[in-house]
Amino acid sequence: MNKSKLSTVILLLIVLAVTGAGVFAIIQLGRNNEPAKDANDQEDRIHIQMSWWGNDARHMYTMEGVDLFQEKNKSIEVAYRYGEWNGYEKRNKVWMESHNAADVMQINYAWLDEYSPDGTGFYDLRELSEYIDLSNFTEEELSYGTQDGKLNALPIAMNTHTFYYNQDVLDQYGFSVPKTWDDLIRMGEVLAPEGKYVLGLAKKHVFLLMIAYYEQSTGKTFFTEDGKLAIDEAGMEDVLKFYKRLIDSHVICPIDTFDRAQYMSGEVVGVMCWISDTKIYCDGLAETGVRVSRGMYPRIEGSALSGWYVKPATMWAISRDTEHPEEAAKLLNYLLNDPDMAKLQKTEKGVPVSDAAVTALNEEGLSETNEYKATQEMNEHQEDMNLIIPMMEKENVIDAFKSGADEYLYDKADSATTARATLKAMKDAIAGN
Repeated sequence: MNKSKLSTVILLLIVLAVTGAGVFAIIQLGRNNEPAKDANDQEDRIHIQMSWWGNDARHMYTMEGVDLFQEKNKSIEVAYRYGEWNGYEKRNKVWMESHNAADVMQINYAWLDEYSPDGTGFYDLRELSEYIDLSNFTEEELSYGTQDGKLNALPIAMNTHTFYYNQDVLDQYGFSVPKTWDDLIRMGEVLAPEGKYVLGLAKKHVFLLMIAYYEQSTGKTFFTEDGKLAIDEAGMEDVLKFYKRLIDSHVICPIDTFDRAQYMSGEVVGVMCWISDTKIYCDGLAETGVRVSRGMYPRIEGSALSGWYVKPATMWAISRDTEHPEEAAKLLNYLLNDPDMAKLQKTEKGVPVSDAAVTALNEEGLSETNEYKATQEMNEHQEDMNLIIPMMEKENVIDAFKSGADEYLYDKADSATTARATLKAMKDAIAGN
């Protein structure tokens, strides 16, 4: 080969090498740009937000469920805000009043009356029935979330109060599970010398316990159906005296001193809690090796009213201000009806209302859970119970009762004066003053 031809071949090889390198570089650049393309796709996704409250276990399975929802719905990105119950209601009020509520939100049943008395405070879910399978709910179940003809929310589970007792402590003292108010008082009088109490309750549960006593003992309701106080000063004075008797007899551990650790240690023998809190107070104690028994609602024999109420445990709603109702509806439907979400949530919030969720949990041994057994008991007594009056759960009304009762419990005022002042404070709270 002459020098001229050799030079030509060498030049051709150099060109091919450079060209090949260029092609390789272009291919690599294309590969490096793929994540950037994904990032653009990320920006193209519809962004919505959800909010809820609960304990750590609820936070964990809810976030896991949201991750799974996003895998199933690639076009939707879900952000969330959450926290424990203490202080959550006040934060939610700020979000609602500032039109900054999450697109999909867990709500308390009482919030329907507070934020949507005419049905316009939340999105009408019937308008989104293309994306939400309402056939999983009976008309009665749908009615719980209906305000002025508009479906504002759907129930996650149904709830009422239940009582759990440390059976080992009951056996130690030779007690049976109490069934009446007198049973509770006799137990408290035996436990008092050792500084123990029969029951530990949060302030809302104390308030509802006193409502039950009043309605059983008088045959009259504490509230009217439209949320006004039906109790008079004489009735309130009687309630305050009975409340003090329960404290003095060591039936109820004072609200401000009760801690769950006292229940776990046996210093407080039992609790009154929502069915949806069964995992905390029943299963949690049983896991320590203690035998736990479920008790009946205390009742005055022959009373015309039981004084006990049922309600949706919590509910899912969609903000009236959402800019993405279709995506919000898909998320709400997933949270209530998707079998995978049901299996993540299990009975942590109680036995689900959704038929699809129940079907999924039946495969997981639903009937063996303590929540299921407590719910069955609730259903057996449901004819003797009423749907809760939302005002019974309004925080400033409960605070007004507690503040007034404390004046009497700690001897700062007599019963008549306290009853009069408490009644006025509660009426002011109901009126929003």
